[in-house]
Amino acid sequence: MSRTIRRRDTPRAGREQSDRRAGALGRRGLVGGIAGVAIAFSLSLGTSCSGGEEDDGRGPVLRHLADAGTAAFADFAAEAEALAGATEALCAAPSAAALEEAQTRWRATRRAWSAAAAFLFGPAMDHVSALDYWPVRIDTIEAQIAAAPPTIDVAYIDGLGTSAKGMPALELLLFGAESDPAGALAAITEPMSGGARCAYAAALAGDVHGRAATIADAWSGGFADALAGAGEGSELFPTRKAGIDAAVNQAIEVLYAIVHTKLDGPLGNLTGAPVDPEALESRFARATRDDLAANLASVWVAYHGDDPAGPLEGIGALVAAIDPDLDARIHDQEGYAAEAIAALAEPAGEALVADRGPFQAARDEVDTLRRMLKLDVASALGVTLSLSDNDGD
Repeated sequence: MSRTIRRRDTPRAGREQSDRRAGALGRRGLVGGIAGVAIAFSLSLGTSCSGGEEDDGRGPVLRHLADAGTAAFADFAAEAEALAGATEALCAAPSAAALEEAQTRWRATRRAWSAAAAFLFGPAMDHVSALDYWPVRIDTIEAQIAAAPPTIDVAYIDGLGTSAKGMPALELLLFGAESDPAGALAAITEPMSGGARCAYAAALAGDVHGRAATIADAWSGGFADALAGAGEGSELFPTRKAGIDAAVNQAIEVLYAIVHTKLDGPLGNLTGAPVDPEALESRFARATRDDLAANLASVWVAYHGDDPAGPLEGIGALVAAIDPDLDARIHDQEGYAAEAIAALAEPAGEALVADRGPFQAARDEVDTLRRMLKLDVASALGVTLSLSDNDGD
């Protein structure tokens, strides 16, 4: 079972939207336009000549990040194993109940993957494209099924291009392009395919499980200890700053993906085109909102910690020690972003076509949080921002 990722609920305290953005906007003028370069401020958490990296407070935060990443990928691997078993059972004895179980397991696996987004640096990087290529290319998948050999297994899937595999491809087969359970069951067990369609789905699920297990094993088998031990002989993270930098940059990238890939694209903001519901993530499973919420929750685990009622364990502990007001504003903004995402309706495609307003509102709230992490948090902690598409602000 996936662990529940919770956030701290912070009251708005009567603060207007313009007021809560004013502080961040003022500071953006100081650092706006600096892209892909080091922000060279000193981290003032005991980094004196006598304390150095030993007394700066980052050790417990790194331990939290290591433990949270390990737990997140263990959840993903466990859910992926259940998904593989459910898909095999569906192919062995097709029924509406078996399909529903496979669909349920897909949603749980997808949620676990989305909840691990803030920890995709490190071992997961080699598997992201193969696990999560989207928007799904329906023609490519259909062509691969038609051309598949008599034996379709994980080895066959492993040799295919990324556009023909992964969770979105499996979503298409389990839910159908029209999100119709009866139609999906009929298609996946269609006699003319000779069982190839279901075998392809089972092999996809097996490939997802194999990759999930590989990532989980890498985290528990050494990567987590390297992250927790940053600055203490770790070859991957020679300094504690390197470990914190990796986590902050990944949190920013998750928020950037929500804004510019998962929402700006479907909204038509990047090209000025009409809304495009086909660009929405997890649209066949009607899980777009769940994906976005789990992505945001993963960032919150990295920033705040697992327990919303408990003390700060993550990056926020460092921020609060330097600038408590900034930490409070970040807590507020995360709450606004979570509320905006929760307000999105499903099916998301139909809701987007009917009214783009809630999707634009969610996009804007998440972008405000992204800017706060990129500009204010990075400045406060002396984070070196990585080179990426996430630049210019």
